[in-house]
Amino acid sequence: MTLKIPGYKITRPIAEGGMASVYLAVQESLERPVVLKLLKKFTDVYQSARFVNEGRIIASLNHHNIITIYDIGVIGERHYLSMEYVEGGNLEDKILEGIKPAEALDLVEVIGGCLNFLHRKNIIHRDIKPANILFHSDGTPVLTDFGVAKQESTDSRLTKDGTALGSPYYISPEQAESKPVDGRADIYSLGIIFYEMLTGKAAFPGEDVTEILASVVKADVDLDQLPADIHP
Repeated sequence: MTLKIPGYKITRPIAEGGMASVYLAVQESLERPVVLKLLKKFTDVYQSARFVNEGRIIASLNHHNIITIYDIGVIGERHYLSMEYVEGGNLEDKILEGIKPAEALDLVEVIGGCLNFLHRKNIIHRDIKPANILFHSDGTPVLTDFGVAKQESTDSRLTKDGTALGSPYYISPEQAESKPVDGRADIYSLGIIFYEMLTGKAAFPGEDVTEILASVVKADVDLDQLPADIHP
């Protein structure tokens, strides 16, 4: 590992994304574990501004179910965010293990309250998916990854590059068609996650992104997969 950021000791990589690399590190001044998110490279000025916008959005929030940001900076030509380390895994893993309906309902209530908090501040997350719901060791869920979040007062170019933003499995039909969205898109995504928690299956399966998005637009959900005791 040749990458060095003053004040931090990088321990190991956590994840690689299309826009950023994520590492587990230690903030040396406080000797606490943190997560460092580093932008891979600048392809255009709006990508850079979007990354800075993520840090500003999270820093403006104060909610126990939203990830805490510690710092934002630049090393060389790469921006980075320093965030709290949440050690309990994510919802994607828990779905694979299996979730009871009562637990799924409790989680929807908590994340729904978190989304209400965001929407009252005119912030749309736009990428609600299981991998972006983390857990503390005591089971408290935390919403993370505001990389494509939008403040309704923010320049729309910071969050729009001509493509549908968010994971294709969980985005709303409006996002799939690159139409304007509001907070209801986040609520829709949470509903799709609820379906997956109850069934253990994606609501919109497909062989590729095009096929998935076509199912999203048609809202072609197999309700027969739902448990019999909660079937509509």
